[in-house]
Amino acid sequence: MDFNRLIKDSKEGIKRKISSRREKISISVAEFNNLSKKYFNQIKEGENLIISHDKKDKETLVFILRWYYNLWIDINEDSIEIYYSFPKEFEIISEVNKSNHTHTPKTFKKGTKMYFNFSSYSFSNWLNGIPLWDNKDEEVDHGLKPSCQINYDYIKIANS
Repeated sequence: MDFNRLIKDSKEGIKRKISSRREKISISVAEFNNLSKKYFNQIKEGENLIISHDKKDKETLVFILRWYYNLWIDINEDSIEIYYSFPKEFEIISEVNKSNHTHTPKTFKKGTKMYFNFSSYSFSNWLNGIPLWDNKDEEVDHGLKPSCQINYDYIKIANS
């Protein structure tokens, strides 16, 4: 979602630290600049970026990419693929219900097509999952579109 901002920040640097009290993590300007030089120096607009990461940097990179920039990433044992465009459609790969997602208003069966639905009124912890809903055209009061956080372990990009 903010791939272009990552490109800009990795070239120009950031002005203030990236931090979350809830997640108990803080990344200084200097640390971000070092990570940018190490991992993002080959980043190009319109192209996915695959980086090989050190194990000690993995958690920090995932925090920056998912939490701060809200990007879609595939995490492997020794690499991370950063997608330049955020997918719009997903598929449930394991049933989502009240026992594994206490906040979900209904059960979503395996194979259900889900649609990304980002809203400033949506509460999702991007380190764990993203806001999705099974009807992309559904609206509730005052034009708001419903969504609930579906965790990464329960979804895949549709048709992949």
